[in-house]
Amino acid sequence: MTSTSSIKGWCPGALRPMESGDGLIVRLRVTGGVLSLKQARAITKASLDFGNGLMDLSSRANLQLRGVTHETWPKLINALTEHELIDNDEEAESIRNVMASPLAGIDPTSLMDITPHVRALEHHLKATQALHHLPAKFGFLIDDGGALSIKALSTDIGFEATTINGTLSFAVRLGQADEVALIHPNDLVQTADALAHYFLQARRGHEDSIRRITNLVAREGAQKIFAHLGLQTLKSKIEFHDRVSPVGFHRFGTFHCLGLAAPFGRWHANTISNLIDFADRYNLTSLRLTPWRALILPGITEEAAQDAIALFSHDLITQAQDPRLAIAACSGQPACLHASVKTQEDALAFSRLVKSPALSGIRLHVSGCEKGCAHPRSSKVTLVGREGLYDLVVNGKANDTPLRRGLDATWAAAAIKEMLEGDAA
Repeated sequence: MTSTSSIKGWCPGALRPMESGDGLIVRLRVTGGVLSLKQARAITKASLDFGNGLMDLSSRANLQLRGVTHETWPKLINALTEHELIDNDEEAESIRNVMASPLAGIDPTSLMDITPHVRALEHHLKATQALHHLPAKFGFLIDDGGALSIKALSTDIGFEATTINGTLSFAVRLGQADEVALIHPNDLVQTADALAHYFLQARRGHEDSIRRITNLVAREGAQKIFAHLGLQTLKSKIEFHDRVSPVGFHRFGTFHCLGLAAPFGRWHANTISNLIDFADRYNLTSLRLTPWRALILPGITEEAAQDAIALFSHDLITQAQDPRLAIAACSGQPACLHASVKTQEDALAFSRLVKSPALSGIRLHVSGCEKGCAHPRSSKVTLVGREGLYDLVVNGKANDTPLRRGLDATWAAAAIKEMLEGDAA
């Protein structure tokens, strides 16, 4: 761990953890979000042995182990290195920000198996020293065109599997821009490299104003950026209305899976350990992490899924209609040094006021501070902790100008009820 690891507010890693209110946060970037049961068991054991047993599943499908101390951190790293969960160095780890469709390689509704592309891109990012200068939050996304689409999620450079006139391609998207460029699937790594290098060149001397690809698109436009690579663009808006919830039992042709979520992405190692035992008992082989803070058991039968729902419904969210899925909440006090409010306790109390289906997106964001770590995008209602009270932001992000300030939990609840009055029951 570097001497700078006490700096607050960066994106933590495993080799570069971050200090928080309950100890060090150790973030694991799992390739493709795929964990073998053996790897998952090693993580839960490490969390219990060297941390406080709490884990946060992030909006990038990363696992954050909490409560690790400076004394136990080296032991945790050694334990997880044995299971190929730790990178060779900090730089390689920090650049490996690649989100992939959660059911990559096993979803019969997908257009292609993107698993080789995910691995190839990660390998290239780690091996290319120049790309290690990309900002820490700079990310990539690869969507296989299957049932659990991730193409609407925030990223910098996205690759969306598509077919046009019977030809299989990737549509390349910069942030949330409406223009895309089409490439041959085999050109994914080369295109990602060229775009990343162009971004680095363009932001030289403008590091404060060009932090992410959206800043560059706002300045130059996606068409000009693609033209630099010799790529033509076409209009293609992201469809936000057709997402399938990852939670619940799903049939995709002959393939079945079950998604389970913990409220606000806060998992306990004992719960995951019990889930692993269950999966082992039913001859399942892996867990899939999702950017919606849910875990998926792939290949499960309907009978086994019903057993799992009955067994875990007390601790976990098992139904897609659960209102807690429409709420984002960060760790809050006392786990976060920046927070002055107990966000997750309050969010749980506020959940009875959220009536809209989770598939309509995050309706309520309860943030411990204006950084908005749990949900960097806009939501219908955002409560931002400040000096033990809440500021209210409507149709905005945590760092936007509040409509009201200094609300206690009672007044905050009244504001939520008022602002979400029109939501469907």
